[in-house]
Amino acid sequence: MEVVYVSSDGQEHWIDAKTRPTLTLDQAIARSRPGQMIRMIAGDYCFDEPLRFPRSGTADQPIIVRGEPDAIIDAAKLPDPSVSASNPGRDGYAVFQLIDVAHIRLELFTIKRAWPSAVYIENSQHLAFRDLDITEGTYAFYANGEQTRGISITDCRWVQNPDIWRQIRWDEIHDGKDEDGNVIEVEYRYLNGAFFGSDDIIGDVEIIRNDICDCYNGVRMDVSQHNLDAPVGSFNRDVRIFDNRFRYIRDNPIEPEATALGWWIGRNRFYNCHKLFSQDGVRGGFWYYFANICWFDSRPGPEGDENNGGAVFKLGKGGSVAQPGYISACLHNSFFLRQKYIKKGTTRGLINARNAIEHADPAKLPDDLMPFDQTFFGPADKLSLSADGPLPVLFEGDLANHPTYPEVFDPYDGVLRDPRVSDDPLFEDGLSGRFDLRAQHREGYCDTLSIPMPDGGTWLSQRAFWPGALTDGEVFEGPDYVPVDLDYVRSLPAYND
Repeated sequence: MEVVYVSSDGQEHWIDAKTRPTLTLDQAIARSRPGQMIRMIAGDYCFDEPLRFPRSGTADQPIIVRGEPDAIIDAAKLPDPSVSASNPGRDGYAVFQLIDVAHIRLELFTIKRAWPSAVYIENSQHLAFRDLDITEGTYAFYANGEQTRGISITDCRWVQNPDIWRQIRWDEIHDGKDEDGNVIEVEYRYLNGAFFGSDDIIGDVEIIRNDICDCYNGVRMDVSQHNLDAPVGSFNRDVRIFDNRFRYIRDNPIEPEATALGWWIGRNRFYNCHKLFSQDGVRGGFWYYFANICWFDSRPGPEGDENNGGAVFKLGKGGSVAQPGYISACLHNSFFLRQKYIKKGTTRGLINARNAIEHADPAKLPDDLMPFDQTFFGPADKLSLSADGPLPVLFEGDLANHPTYPEVFDPYDGVLRDPRVSDDPLFEDGLSGRFDLRAQHREGYCDTLSIPMPDGGTWLSQRAFWPGALTDGEVFEGPDYVPVDLDYVRSLPAYND
């Protein structure tokens, strides 16, 4: 691989035991070709215009941009209030624009103050981003275009705004509507973004071992209005979200929009997050949530912010609002909660099994950190769960300590099976993050759990594993990732009406 050295001034520098000529980063990218490593030395870099790659690498000879400690790109941009939960497009600023290219990798440097995006992707494939440290921006990464697929984001870090958890109201970020349905644009609407956002991409996305902190959303992947009726699996397919840390997420760590097929959310750590898993208005399915650990020691919002309750699942209203057409499985997770498990809405095909669900004792917490009357579910007239039909909802073998468990399931005939009930805390110390089960709860299961896979196969659980994410300190591995078999899935009956 050819090494091209880059500095902030493009002059000669002592690099790797020799005085060497360098290019500026924009010069190097403009001249880049397959098989080159563009090597950034330490320095402060700033670019008024996006850096756009003129050509692709290849599978054997990618184009790599690699930095080092103290290689810092400071875009010095101000927030762009025109971008809010929306596609910034190629006309919006991004430090790097990857448009109609493939086999490019960015790694090991810092990006600051890039609004609306640090990296913008359009109709591109086989891209990798590693060890990037990104601060600010509506998005760290935004991907767009019906040819976009094959994106890998690993070991990156993003801090959007340290004030977002405690100092800014939720409704100062999320636009409202007046009584006539007109949008009311709010002051901090430019924070309504995500670590990874997308619109109309095929999928094949992996987001692994990242640290995602102080932001509005973690992963939010959307579909444009004109693609809402596309065949299931056309967009937002085969997404893997593994081993990440989500911290102080003001809205949703995981939020597919409109359609999603084959999403794997496993072994993540969710610390002080509002609502973990959104299924609101999403068709598709084969979503797997496993071996995740969720806990809290804080409640969001400044004084007067009423959007601070939270939940594990965010469901849609049903009726004309899209619902899942295939199964989803939430199994062997550990939850230490101040919030409801589900507040309201409805879903189909959810298998909720063998989780450890501990609600904290509000009497042992600081004042107002958790309501004294916190419920397991929202009101029964606001939540619809049914064991009937071709896609029944099933809660099976969950261990929970809420005082209304299992009676809270009385309105939902047939939904609950084999509950494990405790009057005591489940974990050694949930507040301090010690999630080994207490001795009295350390018992496996008699029966094997069977979970359908998106290729027509079936995954069978380990019976010896205890409820929750940990057994004897070992993290539940869960099912191995299986790509969606589109022919198989599209051969199944669709339940989207």
